[in-house]
Amino acid sequence: MMNTMKHTMKIYRQVLLAAVILCAGMVSCKKDKSSDEDYEYLTGTMSFSIPTYVMPGQTFHLVPSTLTKSDDGVPGIYWMLSTDSIRDTTRVENGVGDGSYDLEIPDNQTKLTVTCTAFASGYYTSSKAVTLVIVKGADSITGLDLPEDVATLSDSRDGRTYPYVGIGSLEWMARNLAYGSGKPYFNAEAMQDVFGMYYTWDEAAAACPEGWRLPTSADWDDLAIAHGCKDVTSTYAGVAGDMMADAYMNETKMWEFWPDVTIANTHKFCVIPAGYALETGDGATFAGSADYAVFWTAEEVDGGEMAWCRQFHVQSPDVFKAKLYKDSFRASVRCVRDMTPAE
Repeated sequence: MMNTMKHTMKIYRQVLLAAVILCAGMVSCKKDKSSDEDYEYLTGTMSFSIPTYVMPGQTFHLVPSTLTKSDDGVPGIYWMLSTDSIRDTTRVENGVGDGSYDLEIPDNQTKLTVTCTAFASGYYTSSKAVTLVIVKGADSITGLDLPEDVATLSDSRDGRTYPYVGIGSLEWMARNLAYGSGKPYFNAEAMQDVFGMYYTWDEAAAACPEGWRLPTSADWDDLAIAHGCKDVTSTYAGVAGDMMADAYMNETKMWEFWPDVTIANTHKFCVIPAGYALETGDGATFAGSADYAVFWTAEEVDGGEMAWCRQFHVQSPDVFKAKLYKDSFRASVRCVRDMTPAE
């Protein structure tokens, strides 16, 4: 009898211990309703489309991507606008319909961060933030050091105005051509009057206004000689800085300081580092801004498959000659004409 009771108590203790362990396990596995462990993730990724470079007064209809909850419900949407000087200037609640927002670009800022967030009770939020650069056309570039009475050309095709200067025996545009046959920087309309357009060679050959032309290699040689180059048979040694402008875009220095390059802009040719673009099957890919300036010449080589360019680099005092593919490379254009006789 005693043995039977001991055996029964032993089983009871084992069952009790198992129940305690099970209960503890249930408690440890149970989610704390007040913790993040109960939160679910919305299905989908937040995104919306807007150019990186914009102009004051432009308006954009922003539509967020569609996110859903586990019950196929639609989360709420809010938009937040922050300037480069003040955070959280505007918050727009919108959980109805497609959650879209009409944005008008302000005229008193140089940057604007736009954030779109999807939210729902019991779910983690999903956000996307895009920082926009606000530019004001040609006025976004300062430091070109052009004289107040600089001569100007009005392009009758689109009404744009270009300063031009006499250098050597020629007259040169002092800004990159912005006529609409090429592509603007990052395909943003706002950048057309800032960096000019990026042209394939065929586009460049037909881009200059009446009375002006795409410069030949001989025209570039004349330019280099006027800036003090002694040998124009290959690289234009030591004259790059004399053609570069100590320019700023939205008050940010464009050419980084480099000890071997002294920026002087001697004859106001005003080279800025607009970079270049490569044409691919998916469109143009832009690169090299702040490091390169590349200009087409009118001279074809290698059976017409390539053409000569003149290339500037932030770390070099020299101007380089380079052969580039006419159809897949996009470069800037400076138009030139013979010196107008003095009246």
